[in-house]
Amino acid sequence: MKRTLLIVLTILFFGSLVQGQVIYPDEQDTTSVSQKEEKKEEKKQTITDIIYQHDGTKMNVNVKKIYLNDIYYSLPGETKVNKMDQRLVHKIEYKTGKIEVLNETPPDMREVGDYRKVKVTKDPDEVEGLVEVARLEAKAEGSDRGYTTPKSLERTATIILRRKAALVNASIVLITDKSVYVAFGEIPSVTLYGTAYSYR
Repeated sequence: MKRTLLIVLTILFFGSLVQGQVIYPDEQDTTSVSQKEEKKEEKKQTITDIIYQHDGTKMNVNVKKIYLNDIYYSLPGETKVNKMDQRLVHKIEYKTGKIEVLNETPPDMREVGDYRKVKVTKDPDEVEGLVEVARLEAKAEGSDRGYTTPKSLERTATIILRRKAALVNASIVLITDKSVYVAFGEIPSVTLYGTAYSYR
């Protein structure tokens, strides 16, 4: 009787150990799965937009906006917004999976010195049939050291406008609007708004 009781107790004892060994690995597996899920979540949070430049440079950034000829972006973990000429960029791969091709091939970029070849006009008939390249804005501010006339500021703004047009390979700029700011005690300024056109 004692021997039978001893055998039953021994079987029960070892049986509980075997069950324990089956349960423990299951618990460990559950923990490792949750750790893997946490790592996946971390990876999701660090995904950024990717800018691919024509020269082969790849940049991980957060694209804020594309306005006129510039891309505004910030680096991961930073709030400072940087600016880049969008003509240098082949494509942007957004974190959502969307891919936007900005320039199939690197554009022919003029030297800034070519701005003298850019014509400025206020006559819409002169740009009829031409290809619109970009909308431009040029601001010229006076100095607080001496008196600057709105006419001289407009001349400066026109040069800035022509320089910007040369950078986007435009041949002619149609001035669409003008803003003159002259207030007592304030620095005067003239802003010209225009549309740049190309012959091809």
